Amino acid sequence: MQSNKSNNSKIARNTLFLYIRMVFVLIVGLYTSRVVLNVLGASDYGTFNVIAGFVSLFSFLNATFTASIQRFYNFEGGRNGEDGYSSVFSVGFRVHAVLAVVVFVLLESFGLWYVNNVMVLPEGRLFAANILFQCSVLSMLLVIMQVPFSGAIISKERMDYYAVVSIIDVVLKLVLVCSLPYLPFDKLIAYAVIQLLVNVVSFLLYFVYVRIKFSYLRLAKRVDKFLLKSMLSFSGWTLVGSFAFLFKGQGVNLLLNAFFGTIVNAARGVAYQINTAVMGFSSNIAMSFRPQMVSSYAEGDTNRAFNLFKAQSKICYTITLMLMVPVIFEMDYLLKLWLGNAVPQYSNIFATLVLIDALICTLNAPVTQIVSAVGEIKSYQIYSALVNILLIPVCWLFLKKGYDAWIVFLLTIVFSILCQVACLLVMHKVFPFSYKEYVSKVVLPCVVMSVVVPIIPYLLTVYMTDSFWRLIIICISSLITTSGILYALFLNGEEKALVSNYVHKILRK
Repeated sequence: MQSNKSNNSKIARNTLFLYIRMVFVLIVGLYTSRVVLNVLGASDYGTFNVIAGFVSLFSFLNATFTASIQRFYNFEGGRNGEDGYSSVFSVGFRVHAVLAVVVFVLLESFGLWYVNNVMVLPEGRLFAANILFQCSVLSMLLVIMQVPFSGAIISKERMDYYAVVSIIDVVLKLVLVCSLPYLPFDKLIAYAVIQLLVNVVSFLLYFVYVRIKFSYLRLAKRVDKFLLKSMLSFSGWTLVGSFAFLFKGQGVNLLLNAFFGTIVNAARGVAYQINTAVMGFSSNIAMSFRPQMVSSYAEGDTNRAFNLFKAQSKICYTITLMLMVPVIFEMDYLLKLWLGNAVPQYSNIFATLVLIDALICTLNAPVTQIVSAVGEIKSYQIYSALVNILLIPVCWLFLKKGYDAWIVFLLTIVFSILCQVACLLVMHKVFPFSYKEYVSKVVLPCVVMSVVVPIIPYLLTVYMTDSFWRLIIICISSLITTSGILYALFLNGEEKALVSNYVHKILRK
């Protein structure tokens, strides 16, 4: 019991560090995005969004092995201590080196051809687009090779340093982006180089820290073949799900580019900037829960693993709802406050639908973590991949019939609900649980909060005019309503202790 309290306290402490990181990154990142959009203009911003998004489509390979190395760091470390961590690092580094070569070859062959022959780009911007593409490729390679190092930091729950690196990252971007208007170069090319330079710095910060603090992480002369086989088997099926998820997101982006051009891509870029800002808070909670959820299962404590699963589901959903309700009701005001008169068309409706989809997807992350902890991921990845991939042809059919651009985001919400149902069915096979308990302890509280929380903000928008004070009042009402309902009615004793530890950490800080 005492150990669980200590672990709950650690989750709270790590979440606090990640929240400090998130608030800083959010504020600086949003301002940086405004500067970039104003300097580049909607067309070049859309070009950056579609090319960087296209390159990230190939990151499904990296996402696959990232999930694998994170799982094995926590699983092997929980069972074998430093020796387990060292073995995973040695195997993981070699795997990521090979992965970097594969991604480089794919991007410099198929990717380069696609950019120059298929992608819809503004007239006269092909050269700048190619420079942007090459910088994005190099950035991708750095991100791939960074994973064994950043993964070790996260698995060891050194969230304070992880937060510091993120803050340095956004500060560097802000400083360099603010210099854009004064640089005697093509602004899109200069911005691409800036992104690359910041990625180089981030990689070095992770690399040096791990070499100093975790000196036992070294490349072994011989590869642990059993561990390699286990990681590749896990990664092989994760690859299916990662590809489908990336294909869903960037496939929609490419469809929008093909049917509507880069201006609509710019609106999608704005929508996902808002989504990233809001979802960062819940993803920080998920990151804090993940190591202990996997470790608990590895140690045989399935009861604690499931309790963490339920707590994470409710808390992540509540945090996201609390943040998105004011944003949705004040979307026009916030967009104007953020971007001034440079708001791309469709930004409002895109952002609203993306946030609703993100709210639903918060319930999927704990499911993925439980299934990953068990390691039986074949059926899970197949079913979720099928649902995600089917979204693209359905979107194409609707766009072909002449529907407006927003329809793809509405369809994404429908498919996210279908995906969650499929994932829960598979989870039940590998980690038996009570559907009745899940519905009563997780789904019902989320539905109640989704109905009740928007009532007061809606009334405020009806009876008050647009203003900064209305925004503040709506935010406060959303905070009080969601946190009050969650804590008073839908958290059990252990979950309340977890939240209390978190609040006490904040107050002490």
